[in-house]
Amino acid sequence: MNIMHQKVAIYNNKIKESAELIFESYSDSAENVGLTLVLAGLGRYKFQGSDFYTALFGLRALLEPKSIVICINGCRLDFVCSSMGQQMSQGRVGYIIEMGKRATNRARTFDQCDDLNKLTTASKQMDYIRQWNESLKG
Repeated sequence: MNIMHQKVAIYNNKIKESAELIFESYSDSAENVGLTLVLAGLGRYKFQGSDFYTALFGLRALLEPKSIVICINGCRLDFVCSSMGQQMSQGRVGYIIEMGKRATNRARTFDQCDDLNKLTTASKQMDYIRQWNESLKG
């Protein structure tokens, strides 16, 4: 098992706080990775998935009802990780996207994003990604 730690900022009810993300890679499990968010005084939240981008969406489903948002690119409205990126980088690299334009602006999923206005829910992000995909067909 491989373990890596990263300090991150979060918004807890729109109040900025510090937290820690723990990345775990497993070699002997159907769920290849685990992602844990450790919040001082608020506990630990963990989700396992086939890659870190998938695990991040699961983790967000646990956090969003508590009004907790992680301040990283992967939680931006305009961020997407392609299926090839999920396979090649375990979901650690994706793209900042614009309507009507192909994805070319590479970004790391877990790099810091300080702009609260760009951070959103997983559901709104998925809607935006679907709209972006449609905008490429026209």
